[in-house]
Amino acid sequence: MHPYLLISLPLGPGIVRKLVENIPESQYDVALAEDRFTVREVVAHLADGEVLFRARIESALNSPNAEVAGFDEGERAIEQNYAASNIEEQLALFEAERATTVSLLKSISIDQFRAPYIHPYFGQMVVEDQANMLVGHDMYHIEQLLAYSDSP
Repeated sequence: MHPYLLISLPLGPGIVRKLVENIPESQYDVALAEDRFTVREVVAHLADGEVLFRARIESALNSPNAEVAGFDEGERAIEQNYAASNIEEQLALFEAERATTVSLLKSISIDQFRAPYIHPYFGQMVVEDQANMLVGHDMYHIEQLLAYSDSP
């Protein structure tokens, strides 16, 4: 496991919060591109996704080589009604869920970071892969939120 992983994972929710606080509320429900979430939807997606991604880690730890379920992000956004979510509640939920994920990862051994699971799209992965994907997922949406500072 890379030493920066457990240092960087807790940072995502705070960065997302600071970015959202600097976006005018009038922009929360504006999508900058047809195929992208709005600010409100991004925050709900991050909070909801944290639980789903941690479940994959737990599956690998509890049942090595378990097959985990995939999900369509767009369909999930509709099912969970991201568009009507309370942004402050979702920010707090993302922070709390990430803290739970980080606590779990800090509690496992290096060998457990190699616990495998089967992803429906990527095939065999290990806990460390999923943990690294969380950082990448944060960055993807942080970049998206930064684009609001460039919009009129």
